[in-house]
Amino acid sequence: MKRYCLLLSAMVALTGAAFASSATAINIGYCEGQVNKRGNSDFCTDEAPTWVSEAIFIPAEKMQLYAGNRIEEMMAGVSATVNIDTLEVWIRTELNGENLAAGRVDRESKPQFQKSWNQVPLEAAYEIASDCPGLYFGYSFYQKKRALGLSIIDPADLPTQENALFVQLGENAEWEDRHDEGTASVEAIVVGENLPQYNLVLKSIEAQDVFVIDRGTMEFSATIRSIGVADISGFNLECTFDDYDAPYSVHIDQPLSYGEEATVSFIITPDCYSKADDDIHSAAVVISSIDEGDDVDVSDNSGIVTFTLIDYAFYREILLEEFTTEKCSNCPGMAQRVHEFLETYEYADRVNMVCHHAGYYTDWLTIPADSKYLWLYNQGGSTYAPALMIDRYCSSYTGTDTETSPIVFVGSSSQLEAKVDRRLKDDAFVSVKIRASLPEDASEVTVTVTGARSKEDFTKQPPRIVVGLIEDSIKALSQAGAAGEFYHMHVNRAYNDTWGEEIEWDGNEYTYTCTLPVESGYVREHLSILAYVWDYDPDSVPNCEVCNSASLAYDQFDENNGISSVAIDSSDSEPCAYYTLDGRVLSAPQSGFNIIRYSDGSSRRVFVK
Repeated sequence: MKRYCLLLSAMVALTGAAFASSATAINIGYCEGQVNKRGNSDFCTDEAPTWVSEAIFIPAEKMQLYAGNRIEEMMAGVSATVNIDTLEVWIRTELNGENLAAGRVDRESKPQFQKSWNQVPLEAAYEIASDCPGLYFGYSFYQKKRALGLSIIDPADLPTQENALFVQLGENAEWEDRHDEGTASVEAIVVGENLPQYNLVLKSIEAQDVFVIDRGTMEFSATIRSIGVADISGFNLECTFDDYDAPYSVHIDQPLSYGEEATVSFIITPDCYSKADDDIHSAAVVISSIDEGDDVDVSDNSGIVTFTLIDYAFYREILLEEFTTEKCSNCPGMAQRVHEFLETYEYADRVNMVCHHAGYYTDWLTIPADSKYLWLYNQGGSTYAPALMIDRYCSSYTGTDTETSPIVFVGSSSQLEAKVDRRLKDDAFVSVKIRASLPEDASEVTVTVTGARSKEDFTKQPPRIVVGLIEDSIKALSQAGAAGEFYHMHVNRAYNDTWGEEIEWDGNEYTYTCTLPVESGYVREHLSILAYVWDYDPDSVPNCEVCNSASLAYDQFDENNGISSVAIDSSDSEPCAYYTLDGRVLSAPQSGFNIIRYSDGSSRRVFVK
């Protein structure tokens, strides 16, 4: 069967210098030009006076790529110069061996030894032969007292690699291989007439954790770096799945100059799977060719990702939660941003909203569940409002400061749209469908939620279901920061359980029924039901992801199914007030969704074109 690739998108993020003509030198090392100016107490010694050193190792097969060229200078990154007066760079075949070449700077040199990068000339150039052995490149400084001079790039800033960090903390100490703790700021500068022209490195490859066969597409993200001196205009990638021989290929039109890197995303349509199984599957991605010429080193052109297969997934509806109170003067601004977002037509049936009246004190609308949900901040007890959660999902793409908290603040509706768009790309492996009944003489609403799962282990903990009663258009008593009247939307009124109840499965399907109290003061036409399935781990906030959600407006309850949510009341009652979805008072209906209150006390959610 023919294998093919359909390129649906190519989103690129660039790092590095601006485009330039072909480079005249190449820096060999692992730190990618980074230097740490803070120092690290784990890489120092109290012994003094003594020499302290760090080094990297470049294997022979890599060195021989530069045969016919020479090394005249080296780069040494230093975190601090206090208590240090001499810096020596060197090249060796053994860490304790003789110097093949060396150079030195001190406080009297021009340029002087300094904090940050030091470009140090060698006393004699090192000529790279065709049979060049593996080489250690390093530097040593002489400390008169304890010094924090070694520049080590933290693993959080640069992934660790073998051979990227050796240290000797004192001239009589043993050399230590500590590459799992960071990367040394050491580089050798290669110059000459025979520099490699085209050389790409596949730094990383990522893909979605699950491939849905029914959907048919799979998205990859690859980070590519150019370390050849000539500019390129594009390259080809090939992806091979499991044991299927024929690869899927794609061409990426992406200019790259020396030292630049790009992250490219591409979507392919593998047709090699027809039915899911429980095994872990793999996809190997390789840079197969460069438009301008041959890659001189293909040993660093490939990577592998793993994933699982499922036959199908479900339509995702996102749960958007806001922490807000009447004491929060900034909350009306957030309400406006959320309103502008919800008014966007394409999100009308993709986002379900609830507001928790907690985070910045409490108010008269706070219920116990609102306060308990402050646990989700996971920020050492610190809380604030306004704040949002998108499916309680902890990920860097939500813009949070840490991947241990789902809390996010957005400055505009467009920022919220971008975050929701990203979340909507994630598959849902469970469905949620609501039915509700609230007869006129009843004081409680009966809710039945049904659904199915397409993947048994779609949560880490047994999945739970939460069902809530939500009310809109509640007039504020005293909303800080609001000009004029303000109405609260998406307010919690009752829950089946704060943390939900475990789902009981009948095969891969479930049915859950509960009742929620409806107090006499609630305006029934403003009520709705919210239900969501989530992964609750009381010991780990990052594990508490909402898997899917749904909502049902009052006019869609069993007794009211004949009423359209966008119909204008045809009775004798007249519209008497207009509101945005977030509760702001309008002088007249505006384009998008509006809440219209009528003279008979009823209200409708109306979409105006």
